[in-house]
Amino acid sequence: MGESEFDVVVIGGGSTGTAVARDCAMRGLRTLLLERDDIASATVGTCAGMISSGFKYRDEPDIMEMCSKEVVHFNHIARHIIMKTPILAPFKSMSDVASDGAYVDAYSDHAKERDVPSMLFLTPEASLEIEPKLHPDLIASVYYEEFFIDPFRLCLLQALDAIKHGAIVKTYCEVVDIETDSAKGTVDGVVFYNRVTGSIEKVRSKIVVNAAGPWAHKVAEFADASLELRLNKGAHVIFDRRIVNVGITVRALDGRWVYLFPHENTTLLGTTALDTWEDPDSLVASFDEIEYLLQSIESLIPSIREARIIRTMAGVRPLVPDWNVPEEKVTRGYQVIDHESRDKLKGLISFTGGKLVTCRHMAEAATNLVCEKLGKKTKCTTHEKPLPGNEDVVDVIALAKEYDISLHALERMRARRGTEMVKVLELTKEHPEWKTTICTCEPIIEAEIRYAIREEFPQTLNDLRRRLRLGTGPCQGTFCTYKAASILSEELDLGGDDYLVDILDFRSERWKGIRQSMRGEQLAQEELAQGMYACVGNLDQSDVDYDLKPWEEMS
Repeated sequence: MGESEFDVVVIGGGSTGTAVARDCAMRGLRTLLLERDDIASATVGTCAGMISSGFKYRDEPDIMEMCSKEVVHFNHIARHIIMKTPILAPFKSMSDVASDGAYVDAYSDHAKERDVPSMLFLTPEASLEIEPKLHPDLIASVYYEEFFIDPFRLCLLQALDAIKHGAIVKTYCEVVDIETDSAKGTVDGVVFYNRVTGSIEKVRSKIVVNAAGPWAHKVAEFADASLELRLNKGAHVIFDRRIVNVGITVRALDGRWVYLFPHENTTLLGTTALDTWEDPDSLVASFDEIEYLLQSIESLIPSIREARIIRTMAGVRPLVPDWNVPEEKVTRGYQVIDHESRDKLKGLISFTGGKLVTCRHMAEAATNLVCEKLGKKTKCTTHEKPLPGNEDVVDVIALAKEYDISLHALERMRARRGTEMVKVLELTKEHPEWKTTICTCEPIIEAEIRYAIREEFPQTLNDLRRRLRLGTGPCQGTFCTYKAASILSEELDLGGDDYLVDILDFRSERWKGIRQSMRGEQLAQEELAQGMYACVGNLDQSDVDYDLKPWEEMS
């Protein structure tokens, strides 16, 4: 088989696409993954990271059981990037307690297999002791625990493991056509635009797996295939630190559930759920969505508006196309669409629906179908074999003493890399100056940035943000952008104008999530950033040649 011939081409580098690429590669299939931007750069990067137990879906017991089992699998293969979060659901009326009692049994049915306690009812006094910010008029709360994962690292590690098993992963490669043989009714290959080289490339493939999320219907159109989705927008508000001790879930103004979750070094308030027909590429959180979330949560966290909002984020869920029912009644299961049976087009497989927690399960189902079509009899092992970095327990305290680096910085590195962090630390033996902290909010040392550039194929500062959480903290990249850009330019041998363009792109991406939420102290924060970059740094767009990168014209 030639360099441009594959068993499987996977379109989409989100949680499902990277999981499919990993599964296919581990089963010995020659696999190519194409992503038009960066790994985890779209829908999965806008979620809260919960790998849900599925207890909200008590009306779909099969989905609940699937979610619960997948939590167990993730804790086996990716424990180093998983966090367990205690959660309180406080109530202010007995009617709420009675109406939500069914959730208790649904959650507790599968609690033991996830190694979490059954749901517990707590008194107001016990609830306030755990979280003093709760409204003093609550009458009770329910305590439970859920697991959260770093979605960016999950996708990247799945992609890296796919590469380890022989797959080829190409980012910044946008599919522009799927070639078919109309006489045979088969998919022949994929045509894509390489945004890095500026060239059109073609590859042949026996199977194409369409894992493009909310763009999947557009990808299917390239092959003249039909695919319907119910697109649903979800927005989050992000605060500058962990403002609550535990997660909080409450009934929103319209009766839906919303949550306030401490996550990494920030806190997420979410989420909305609005059917949308807008372009997923241009969606941002609206003023109304922000207010809906704030007013909903402040009924039980009255001081929420005292916390500083640093940005918002919005993404689109590609739900199964169930219509004439409210969004909350749409299944959270998924469908694997075999276009051979639907459109008489052999060799194209698509997804609808699904959740972050089910991405590995979705990949297993799709890869089973791929193997069946290719006549390959191999079993799935993605639930058994650990992702990179999860091979052993890491003694962070011992490493802090050995390498003379702060325990805080090393613990954050461990949460991203697990055992792989030792490779980063080894770089500091030859270059002790690389122990310098570049991003103080996270924090991130220079050695980890250089390691990520060399081993994790980032092209831009935004890619580094997804790899390392660079610029995601309280200052939103105000103080680390120039330093990180200098390291990236040195490692990738970028020219001066490329360096400035990348800084502008990074700042613009930060601004996209900031401007809708600016109020109070955040206005002062942005005035400072504007002064630093536009005045002191003299970073004016008119001084930059935007034609230097070939993909700029295509955007």
